[in-house]
Amino acid sequence: MYKIFTLSVFSFIILSVASCDQSAKPEIDQANEAETLKNIAIQENFDFYKKDFKIWSNYFMHSEKLYWTCVEDNFTLRATGWKDLSQFVSTYMKENPIPDSDSLLKKDVVEDFQSEIGDKLAVVRYKKNHMMPDGKFKILLESRVFQKDGDQWKIICMTSAPGYATPKSSSNIFMHNRRTINLVFTYLIC
Repeated sequence: MYKIFTLSVFSFIILSVASCDQSAKPEIDQANEAETLKNIAIQENFDFYKKDFKIWSNYFMHSEKLYWTCVEDNFTLRATGWKDLSQFVSTYMKENPIPDSDSLLKKDVVEDFQSEIGDKLAVVRYKKNHMMPDGKFKILLESRVFQKDGDQWKIICMTSAPGYATPKSSSNIFMHNRRTINLVFTYLIC
């Protein structure tokens, strides 16, 4: 009887340990990860305007799954995949090699930063007051999707859009400058 009881207790302990989730991961420190992602987003933007392609490119996942969109007042810029984005941005930086000044870039302010962070993916969105070379602020609504690459977060998707209304815009519809669109359309059909 003692052997059966001991065997039963021993079996219970073994089964209890075996049923525990051995792959349980430590809980994500949401506040620390959010601050890390915020710093990456700010620094990526800073390095873009410093026109340092090599440093800037380190923030992105070099994948054909990457998607990048930047809505401007008169047009929309977009790239699909790292090859497309890297060619587009490196050409832009070569054609516009003069970096923005550090003092100008340090005036950018990120507000309303929100994040949703998982083990391998994270989404952030925020409002940015971006200082333009003419000294005026441009309000931008931005988002980034990050993917873990080893132990580092890399951008896999980026969007940036004006956070202000143009004539005929609403909170959900951003109307591009109509005059420019007509000029582009005229150019395309000629």
